[in-house]
Amino acid sequence: MNHRRVSTTAAALLAASAGLFSSCARRQTAEVNPIEPSFAISRPRAPLNSAVEITYTWKADPEAKKLGQDYRALVHFLDSHNVMLFDDDHVPEPPPTGWEPGKTYSYTRTKFIPIYPYVGDVEVRMGLYPPSGKGERVMLKGTDANGMREFKVGKIELLPQTENIFLVYKEGWHGTEVSPQNPSVERMWTKKEALVSFKNPKRDVVVYLEADTNFKAFQQQPVLTLGVGGGSGVQVPIDSSEVFLKKVRFKAEQLGNDEWVDLRLMMNQSFVPKTLGINSDERELGLLVYHLYVGEADKLGQPLPAQIVDAAALPTATASSSKASAPAKPAPAAKGKV
Repeated sequence: MNHRRVSTTAAALLAASAGLFSSCARRQTAEVNPIEPSFAISRPRAPLNSAVEITYTWKADPEAKKLGQDYRALVHFLDSHNVMLFDDDHVPEPPPTGWEPGKTYSYTRTKFIPIYPYVGDVEVRMGLYPPSGKGERVMLKGTDANGMREFKVGKIELLPQTENIFLVYKEGWHGTEVSPQNPSVERMWTKKEALVSFKNPKRDVVVYLEADTNFKAFQQQPVLTLGVGGGSGVQVPIDSSEVFLKKVRFKAEQLGNDEWVDLRLMMNQSFVPKTLGINSDERELGLLVYHLYVGEADKLGQPLPAQIVDAAALPTATASSSKASAPAKPAPAAKGKV
């Protein structure tokens, strides 16, 4: 054995460790900008694959210093072994460059909890990091969990997915696919009309729908009708290709008395990408769905979801429509989502 080499290696490791310790110490002793993060969740015990409302708060003490760039909010959810399960990183509202000392800023976001092979306690951490992803995070007021400027703000408990209302996807759906930009994002295209069913809870429910479509592929403004079999629902005009989120409350009496409820997603038209010269896809497409969740209203916790729309009686022609009309006719090539 080469003892000299071992000794040299050990010295190098010791020096590296000392440098790492010094770096961590510098992180820990950095001047605190007294801005305190906190969060509140609509229900601290939430099933996997459900939707929750999270209120984020940033309280700036009178001594807080103005932030020179629009930092992004770091929000990490970690399991009992401190392994990150998912995040809700985002741009705070308003952006941090607009924050004033002595003021508090709060806003609420909807989060769809992913499906993971894990149930139990989850620790939530918050922080602020540069928009470029490079550079120092802000040393905030609070308990730094790991010396990396991630601050403990609370805990939630993840419950089994079986706690949710189970959805049965019937006709009108194409297979699940992943986003080319983010392989962790799954989505499904509908045809012009799609049907999903769920067991009737005989209680008020809120339907969450997060979706988009290729706006430019339609000859006229696309309109989505979301309704149940009894003829109640809402109509949603779509004015861009951006992702939108709708939350619709259906009263128990609107769901009817049958054991199962049919929920229909009906577009006023559809398109075939190949026909329009977009690509070689020959499928009839209507709406691109990222999340579809149905929750009992009295189990969604507080605060109740913002921007809920109450379902109402649909026009007779719309409510009774179940025949798929022809897809959009050929038009100049439409760029955008497939």
